[in-house]
Amino acid sequence: MEKTEKKGGFFEQTQGKINPVVVKYYYGPRMARSDGSFDYLVRVMKAHVIMLGEQGIIPMDAAGKLLGVMEGWTDFQPELDPSLEDLYINLEHLITQAVGEDICSYLPAARSRNDVEAAMWRMELRERLFILADALLDMVKVLQARAEETIDWIFPGYTYHQQAMPITMGFHLAGIAAPLLRDVKRIVECVDRFNLNPLGSAAMSGTEYPISRERTGELMGFDGVWEHTQDAVASADYMLESSNIAVMSLNTLARLAEDIIFWCTNEAEFAGLSDDLIDSSSIMPQKRNPVICATVRSQARLIAGRYAGICDACSVQFQASRDMTAAWEDVLECVRTAEGMCRISEEYTRSLILHRERMEGVLKKNFSNATELADSLVLQGGLSFRQAHKIVGGAVSELFEKGEGQDSLTWELLNDWCMDIVGGPLPITREQVAQAKDFRVSVSRRRCRGATAPEEVARMLQLQRAEAEQLAEALAIRRVKWEKAEEMLHARAKELAARV
Repeated sequence: MEKTEKKGGFFEQTQGKINPVVVKYYYGPRMARSDGSFDYLVRVMKAHVIMLGEQGIIPMDAAGKLLGVMEGWTDFQPELDPSLEDLYINLEHLITQAVGEDICSYLPAARSRNDVEAAMWRMELRERLFILADALLDMVKVLQARAEETIDWIFPGYTYHQQAMPITMGFHLAGIAAPLLRDVKRIVECVDRFNLNPLGSAAMSGTEYPISRERTGELMGFDGVWEHTQDAVASADYMLESSNIAVMSLNTLARLAEDIIFWCTNEAEFAGLSDDLIDSSSIMPQKRNPVICATVRSQARLIAGRYAGICDACSVQFQASRDMTAAWEDVLECVRTAEGMCRISEEYTRSLILHRERMEGVLKKNFSNATELADSLVLQGGLSFRQAHKIVGGAVSELFEKGEGQDSLTWELLNDWCMDIVGGPLPITREQVAQAKDFRVSVSRRRCRGATAPEEVARMLQLQRAEAEQLAEALAIRRVKWEKAEEMLHARAKELAARV
């Protein structure tokens, strides 16, 4: 058997020699999906090289040559080779081609791929999450605008697809905006938790080189140093939390999509979608299918499945692992999908055609004001709630069995049931019964904090707008810091490269 000359250990012996089947079915597709992350890798490596030079760990002229190569990639990304396994090995290979192996050999000092990946992932994820936050805030604005427009548009609130109580469309849409605002707040808090510098942790136990983790953190826009070096490369909670936020926002969007799908049914006819947001049937000419809404719903369900996979992949031993590296792609996919579905939801929510008369008219087909009648018997008639519930419930059940509707729910019928239940006449007047049966009166009477009265909905919308503005400002402040750090990184790299 012919012996080949070995130069170095396993790391050097395997570079560029990965089995072509593995390249075709794993590294190639993975490289295609991850090449957008190359810029983050370059930023991490520039910060590292600047620090190595400033700390005297490597010669300044070597640092300048390394930085000169990487600065040349500012306006374009070099071609990457999937047979070289990952982004970092590609970077090292390209630098070796540009300035030689002797200069490139300074690059790996005082770090590992583990802490480099941990740093670049956090940088990319914070930016992707803020893009999602932008989309969520825009969606909230649309929901608030539509809520304000329909603040007194009465329609049925549902539980179990059965009419429950009259509410307003404005109240309903403001309710959907609320959890999306919380998701934006979660994003800011999540990023603040993980925006700490893991670089310098090396493989897991840190390094004996006299590095400055504070300096590299400053150059990359981190808020401080990730203290525990093993935790810095092994922790997965920031990945789980980030993808969970994406899943939660998708879940809310899916529930709105489900509402709209129902509203657009022939049976409900509460709403309609514009022609550019429907699909039709190749066989049934009458169909106006809300397929775009169903797309948002389906993506939410599929991404929930991916999230379960991320949780499983991150349950390995407390160490850096291929499982977590593979899961990283799904983390980004969760966030990107949430952003895309949010933008689509924003579009159909803005243009949704609501049929006010139909929404209000359908209330008359049921007994959704039964609770208001019971409350009136308590508040105006002095009965206990259980007595009132029995009286109204008895009258409703009688009409239900007869197939009759709300128009037949008269003072006389309620009085008969009151005589039977409490042994006395109905303690409220015919006018009070008529008021309780008025859907608009029912909605306006609910003035407790957070309830359906239009003035209360207006108050909540005002609070939501103020919170949205505060969150937008929080995003802007953090972005400015990252932009300044990138400018500082670029300027220092350019300065050191120019000395060579």
